[in-house]
Amino acid sequence: MTYLGIIMGLAFLAWAVLPLFQKDTTWVSMMMDYQELEDEKKRVYGNIADLEFDYAMGRLSEKDFNVIRQDFLKEAGRVIKKLDEQDTSSIMKQIERDVDNLGGKKGKKKANRKGHDSKCPNCQTVNDPAAKFCMSCGESLK
Repeated sequence: MTYLGIIMGLAFLAWAVLPLFQKDTTWVSMMMDYQELEDEKKRVYGNIADLEFDYAMGRLSEKDFNVIRQDFLKEAGRVIKKLDEQDTSSIMKQIERDVDNLGGKKGKKKANRKGHDSKCPNCQTVNDPAAKFCMSCGESLK
């Protein structure tokens, strides 16, 4: 009986801890990663500008300037490469899918109505398929 309890406890622990080690692939986390890379790129470019200013003011030797500048350029290249690897179109597609799914049954109902003509019975104005009232005269379209 105690072996069963130990096994159940380990299974529960694995179930509770495993999500902590999985990569979050929601569009929110992808967008946050992209924004963090953009911020890092700005920081690196600022560091390069500060370094060049310090060198121009005579605060750094040419040797130190070249060594530090190469390190910053490598870091900038790494960040730019990661930004290029980020596929923002996939983020936007995920956002669109999530927004489309927010409506649930309501969204499906609107999609089914798109084929129907929404002419006003009073003034014959063509309205948006999802409209409940005529945009011209205010007559109910239901």
